[in-house]
Amino acid sequence: MRVIIEKCKEQKIPANVTVVFSDKADAPGLKTAKEFGVDTLTFSPKEFNSFDEYETRLADSLHKYNPDLIICAGYMRILKNTMLTKYKGKLINIHPSLLPAFPGLNAQKQALEYGAQVSGCTIHFVDEGVDSGPVILQGVTRVEENDTVETLSQKISRLEHELYWQAITKVLSGYTITGRKVIFTNP
Repeated sequence: MRVIIEKCKEQKIPANVTVVFSDKADAPGLKTAKEFGVDTLTFSPKEFNSFDEYETRLADSLHKYNPDLIICAGYMRILKNTMLTKYKGKLINIHPSLLPAFPGLNAQKQALEYGAQVSGCTIHFVDEGVDSGPVILQGVTRVEENDTVETLSQKISRLEHELYWQAITKVLSGYTITGRKVIFTNP
């Protein structure tokens, strides 16, 4: 969150962060947003009778900000019909593996258990599946013999900080999706 807001302030991302949402009231991203004077929203799915009601409230709350993009960073819920319909092509996510390998939770642990020699991160569009949307950008790091979940996570986190803002910039420059391939207007 901090890197994205800072890159916007430095005008390296041609946008402004207008609101940060979390379903956890104590999320560090909310604190970071407040430090930068960015609006925050928080409510939990537990406050609603169904996930659909929660997601409708989320979509309606974000609509007031007229977002060009919705950046998922640390949001650990699967978005469903309401968000996917309302914000198709505007939802992007980052995942700590080289998708399609190791989707879902504990990707670093999965990579180590599998014996992968490389891992990394993938920035992708959000679709109906779990970490299955078209790939925007990927970064690679070697998996060393002595890596642990913690050390691999740290290496991937450094890649994420380096690449997420670049992927956002590329998406904002314009794109089309043909099949699963993302084609940028200004590569």
